[in-house]
Amino acid sequence: MHLQATRVQVQKPVFTASLEKSIAMLILPHAELAVSIEQELQNNPLLEAEYESTSEVDVDRMNALINLSFSKIQRSGLEEGAEFEPSTIEDRMTLEDHLLQQLYWEISDSLKRKIGEFIIGNLDREGFLHLSCTDIAQALNITDEHVVKEVLRIIQNFDPAGIATKDFKECLIVQLHSRQSPFGDLAIRIVEKYLDDLGNKRNGALAKKLSVSLEEISHAADLIASLEPKPARNYRPIDPTIYVAPDLYLRKNEDGLYTIETNKTGIPILRINQMYRNLLNQSDISDKDRRFIKEKINNAINFIRNIHQRGKTLTAVARYILNHQKEFFDAEDMSLKPMALKEVAEHLDRNESTISRAISNKYIDTPQGLFPLKFFFSHNASRQNHENVSAHTVKQELALLIKDEDKKAPFSDSAIQAHFNSKGVHLARRTIAKYRQMLNIPAAYLRK
Repeated sequence: MHLQATRVQVQKPVFTASLEKSIAMLILPHAELAVSIEQELQNNPLLEAEYESTSEVDVDRMNALINLSFSKIQRSGLEEGAEFEPSTIEDRMTLEDHLLQQLYWEISDSLKRKIGEFIIGNLDREGFLHLSCTDIAQALNITDEHVVKEVLRIIQNFDPAGIATKDFKECLIVQLHSRQSPFGDLAIRIVEKYLDDLGNKRNGALAKKLSVSLEEISHAADLIASLEPKPARNYRPIDPTIYVAPDLYLRKNEDGLYTIETNKTGIPILRINQMYRNLLNQSDISDKDRRFIKEKINNAINFIRNIHQRGKTLTAVARYILNHQKEFFDAEDMSLKPMALKEVAEHLDRNESTISRAISNKYIDTPQGLFPLKFFFSHNASRQNHENVSAHTVKQELALLIKDEDKKAPFSDSAIQAHFNSKGVHLARRTIAKYRQMLNIPAAYLRK
C-alpha cells in the first residue's frame, strides 16, 4: 500500500503538466501553432521537421518510436500545390465580446452566466455599471442577491480591471486591490477620501491627515497615477480589417457531401531524429546522455501527440457544428439553431471550459464564408427557462419586427426590448442598438 501511494504522488504532477501542455496547444490559433512548432524545433534537437512529404500518419507506430510522422492531408477542393491566400474579415471583437469570452471561461453555472451576460450588456460606454445588485436581482427575478454580488466581483476583476464598477473611484480601488504594492492600502485610503487633496497637490496636508511621510504620499500618488479611471477607454480595435488564416476547412463536393480538414499550411511533418534514437542502443553511452535523450524523446512524442489531438478536437467540434447547423451551410435556412458549448462538451466528453478555449480565436472556411467558431454558439441572449437563443436568430427576428412595423410609429429600442422580454429573451437596450447598427437599421426617429 505504501508503494502504491508513493507512486500516485510521483505521477500526479507529470499528468497535470502533460494535460496543461495539451490544453495550451489546443488554444493556439493556426498562425501561433506554426510559431510554437518552430520554437520546439529549436529547443529539442531530437525533433525533426519535413515540409514536403506525402507519407501517411501512423499513430500506433508513433508510440513505438518508429518512423514518427504526420502526413499533410490534401485539402478537398484545392489543387495540389495551390497557395492559400488569407481571407479578409471584419474585426467584430468588441469590449462586450471580450468580456463574454472571459465570462464563459471563468463561469460554467448557467444562472451565474445569465447574471454575467446581463451585467455586461448594461455597461455604459466608459465601462461603468449604473445598476445596483438589487436592480439586477429584481430584473432577473433572482431571490438571492449574494449570487449577483459574487458574479459582479468576478467581472470587476476581468480585463480591463475595474470594469463594471459604479464610478471611477470604485474602479481605482478594484485595481489597487489587484496590485501587489506596499503602498496599496495608503493609495486606497487616499482614493476613498482625499483625492481632492492629491489633485490639488496638498501633499503636506495629506501626509499630516494620514500620519505618514511625504515620501509615502509620493509613492502612493505614483501608484494611483498608473491606474485607468475609465476601464473601457483603452479598449479600441487597432485596425478595422484583419487577415485571418482559417484553422479548419469545410468543403462540399459534387455529391453534396461535406469534408472537414484542418489547415496544414506551414505545418511540417514532425518525427524523432533517427541518429539520436540509435544512440540509445549503444553500450558506450553515458547514463547522463541516455537520460537526456530519453527526456527529449518523450517531450517530442508528447508534442507531436498534442498537435494530433488538437486537430482531432477541432475537427470533432466542426463536425458537431455541421451536424446541427447543416441547413445554414446548405443555404436552405440562414438562421442558426440554438446551440450551447455545454452540448458540444458533453458530446465530446470534454470540459466545457476546455471547449470554450479551444474555439477562441479559431476560424472555419465554409461554403457560406469565413466564420469564427464562436459564431455558431449562442451567448448574447437567454430565456427564463434557460433555453439558449442564438444571437443570429435574435437579429433575424429584430429585422423582421422592424420590417413589419407601422412606419408612422416605428418601434424604439425600448419597445423592441420589451417585445423580446415578453418572449422571455432578456436583452439590454445597448445590445438592441448594437444589433440594429449591425443590420444597418437607423434609429426610430430616422425610420419615420
